[in-house]
Amino acid sequence: MKTWIRKEDGQAVVLTALSLSTLMGVMALAIDVGNIQYSQMQLQTAADSAAIAAGLELGNCNDSACTNMQTAAEKALIEDGITSATVAPSVNVCSVTMKNGLAMIINDGPCMLGSSDPNNNNTHMVEVVLSEPQSTIFGRFFGISTLNLAARAEAGDAYINSSGGGNCIWTNGLYFNSSNGAFNLTGCGIYDNGTLQTNSGDSVTSTSTFLYYGSWSPNNCNSSCSWTLGDSETQPTHTTTQQSDPLAGMTAPSEPAASSTASDTTPNSGTTLQPGYYANGINLNSNVSVNLAPGLYYMNGSINVDSGATLTCSGCTSGQGVTLYFVNGSFQPNSGATVTLSAATTDPTNNAVANMLIWQSSSNSSGMDMDASTTVTLNGIIYLPDATLTFNSGSGTTVNANATSTAIDANQIWVDSGITVNVNGSNGLLGGGSGQTLGSFALAE
Repeated sequence: MKTWIRKEDGQAVVLTALSLSTLMGVMALAIDVGNIQYSQMQLQTAADSAAIAAGLELGNCNDSACTNMQTAAEKALIEDGITSATVAPSVNVCSVTMKNGLAMIINDGPCMLGSSDPNNNNTHMVEVVLSEPQSTIFGRFFGISTLNLAARAEAGDAYINSSGGGNCIWTNGLYFNSSNGAFNLTGCGIYDNGTLQTNSGDSVTSTSTFLYYGSWSPNNCNSSCSWTLGDSETQPTHTTTQQSDPLAGMTAPSEPAASSTASDTTPNSGTTLQPGYYANGINLNSNVSVNLAPGLYYMNGSINVDSGATLTCSGCTSGQGVTLYFVNGSFQPNSGATVTLSAATTDPTNNAVANMLIWQSSSNSSGMDMDASTTVTLNGIIYLPDATLTFNSGSGTTVNANATSTAIDANQIWVDSGITVNVNGSNGLLGGGSGQTLGSFALAE
């Protein structure tokens, strides 16, 4: 009997040892799994940050994975503490090849998931993929010494279909300064981030929305105003959802070398001006016809187009165009002037910035005035982050009637009596492509 009991005791010891071994193995596996999950989470956070940093350079890089974009992503990894060394990314690689350490891929547009990704090959989106081998602590006892981790993120312009009602006008204050001012909008709407002011006879026609976030002073509007809007709206609608300036993340262009025609501040008729830095403004006197070659015009003074003068860009075709950037001064088309200009779209050259037509520095408060009886066709974005765009009085006058892709982003917009402003956003709004509207910058995946 005693011998049997001793044998049973020995079996219990063996079973206990086996159980403890199994338990320790499970605990070791749990530690490895926990470490791997934590490392994966850190890698995903870093990929998100790098994608946002890279995506914010889209406008500055003309929708390509340029050096600025790569540098921004590299710095994001260091700032996030994922690494202390610079990780030079591979560019436009659509598959992951594991390396010995942390590696980064930047794709503009995304291509890792192929056609299953709704943003596949969309150059308004940036894809960042991080990969890194993760050593295990106890997994090697089971023949698993490392696991390959990867994280992917996309960021860029968040688009909505223009027929659904995106905004081609964003402002901190829309003021109909007197009676009978009008906006005719095609394929887009208005977002007022501050004070809205109207008066008698004012009108807005749009298949989209007219939203204001702050206050509305209707004044003498009452029943005399006309609102033909989409989304079942019968008048401007107050919203509690604030939309920040969609272009606030744009990086201003760097000052280029002086233009070869910079000294020609009062050009003669038939002159073609070249892009580059202009230390002083440009004055087009009456009855002068001047052409702009495609590219960036970095202005330290105003461009004045007098009555009877003509300013065009004959080379603004096939995706090429101009960007007029004002570190000081503004663009001033005076009454009786003719202006036909387009921003670059698919083929920016000579430092032009895609979709940006008239752009003032964020510290430049010089107002831009568009006079009545001006024949103006502006295709592209008018961006005045610290300034006022004023449409001056003109009974029965319509401005920008022939433009096919215009957007306005200004600190304030003033519309005087009797003038009608046409804004056609159906072919490109605030940086969007054909049939799309830029809603905001966002992390997509």
